[in-house]
Amino acid sequence: MPSSPTDAQMLVGLSRALDNRRVYRMREELREKVGTALGVTRKQRAGLDCIESDDLFVVLKATGSITRDDLTEEALRPLLRQAVVAVCAAVETYVADRVMELFGPAIKQPDLPPRLAALPMTVGDWHLIERDYTRRGWGLRDVVRRQVESLASASPSEVAKLFSAVGVADLFRRVDKERGVGKGRSTEQLNDVVDRRNRIAHAGDRKGRGRANISVDEVDCHRAVAREIVEAIEALT
Repeated sequence: MPSSPTDAQMLVGLSRALDNRRVYRMREELREKVGTALGVTRKQRAGLDCIESDDLFVVLKATGSITRDDLTEEALRPLLRQAVVAVCAAVETYVADRVMELFGPAIKQPDLPPRLAALPMTVGDWHLIERDYTRRGWGLRDVVRRQVESLASASPSEVAKLFSAVGVADLFRRVDKERGVGKGRSTEQLNDVVDRRNRIAHAGDRKGRGRANISVDEVDCHRAVAREIVEAIEALT
């Protein structure tokens, strides 16, 4: 995404890297070699263990508080759930920033876009601008930015409303065309990401008496969809 997807990317990457593929605990010969290399006392070497994936070989010390049983697939799911939250946060940040980039040209139009004209400004906002800004336009921009940031969302309907406020009409119809997908597909896909974020953030991702399953592939799919949609919006605006 034009706005950094680092948080989601790192959380997914860490979950994948900590996915232990090693079935058996560390062999005695390897414990001796690793223990010697790390300066572990002979008494503690018997307690050394490890996990191993395609990316990492992690040594677990006998004196540590984490064992291989703590790093199960279930234990790593919170990382993936937070990655979904981070994906939506990245979309929201992008939307607010891009809308404000388009605010300058929009406010100069002879006839304002209706949604922009309808943004509320209080007497307090007016007083602040008159008191604190030598250029009223800067004050107005700050007032509008606060409104935009409070309204920014990853929900397709809200994204479309904010972009319509700066003169971008039929956003998701055009996004579908830019991505080469069927009508309404981008809205459906982004709604899926937002719905999962909402279940995670507001209901602990509960499903029945337990928590819903979540996988690296599922989160990667959500991240890819969000990236594609943001890149399409960037190309169109």
